[in-house]
Amino acid sequence: METTRTATVLSEPTPETAARLLGSVSFEQRLVGLKMAAMGGANPLDLHTLAEVASFIHIGDYETAMRDNHATVGYIDPSALARWVSEVLKDEELATAILERQAAGEFYGSVAMPIKELLLERIEQCREVLAPAEPGPGRPADD
Repeated sequence: METTRTATVLSEPTPETAARLLGSVSFEQRLVGLKMAAMGGANPLDLHTLAEVASFIHIGDYETAMRDNHATVGYIDPSALARWVSEVLKDEELATAILERQAAGEFYGSVAMPIKELLLERIEQCREVLAPAEPGPGRPADD
């Protein structure tokens, strides 16, 4: 399966944005993904954090799906994801990048993993922003 990649460089989030992106949202603000399986149909799953969303997004290859009746796809509509990121998490830059990745492909299988990589990149940025500073020359260690 071929995936579409577009070069997207996200700017470093502010500490406030990073904390919001790494936090959990309420039940009312959750995003619902669909765990899809050949034998089990589509089962909704509530997602409350960006990390849960990134972890949930997955696709298998065609051969695996044909051999394994329990193979699943973690489906989240990219437009709904972008809207959730924009309206709930308040990260317009990430939302725009998601829509750009969506526009680069014709079907979910071609954009799911690039979107997941984008989310993982943003999560890593947020962790780095919120990580305690390393002591070094000219910077005292915290006691």
